[in-house]
Amino acid sequence: MKRSYILYSLLLTALFSCKKEEMQVYTSGHYVQFTQALTDTTNFSFFFHPGKTEVTVAMPVKLIGRMPEGVLKYQIKVDAKATTAEARHYSLPASFDFRQGLSVDTAYITIRKTPELATTTFMLAIEIASTDGVQPGQTTYARKVFRINDMVTKPSWWDSNMDRFYLGVYTERKFRKFMEFTGVGDLTDKSTSEKTELIKRFKYFLIQMKDAGTPVLEDDGSDMLSTIPIAG
Repeated sequence: MKRSYILYSLLLTALFSCKKEEMQVYTSGHYVQFTQALTDTTNFSFFFHPGKTEVTVAMPVKLIGRMPEGVLKYQIKVDAKATTAEARHYSLPASFDFRQGLSVDTAYITIRKTPELATTTFMLAIEIASTDGVQPGQTTYARKVFRINDMVTKPSWWDSNMDRFYLGVYTERKFRKFMEFTGVGDLTDKSTSEKTELIKRFKYFLIQMKDAGTPVLEDDGSDMLSTIPIAG
């Protein structure tokens, strides 16, 4: 019993020491990191952005440590070893301003469309840079990797809920038809009501086509309308 108590005390001491050390580290300077952890690459396809030749992507960042007395300048650099994209594929400012008084701000990167993206996927790896005034925060939050192309791929927003309640099971033909009719290829930032409205409009379009005797069919010959589960 006494031995177990000693081991438990040592464990608590070690845990407290680690937390104390981490607090001292992150309160002794300025640390910037992305708000989302690097759990996987971010797929970016110009197919989701019809008519656009460049798209500016927002990257929320947060500040850890002491609040600066003024604007805090920080840098995001490209990891050349993990990047196959070339300078013509993106634009990244030399430095960013973390505005005074904010704990969360936004950095932006511009991704550009080039002809080879229709057949080739390029990797773009970026990370918070270490400078005299700013250090990167937690390792898993200090890095982002983009897969850039102009190909048709199932978007991340088309999840299991989209399969069950909205657009039904994903097919490339259905996705193309949805984009052709709505002019929208990315529902990531859309609210539930906005998504519902777009999908209901698309379903009504399919109803009209079927009533006119020209139903929209899937590649296997099935009626696309029958695969849309949303009510209305």
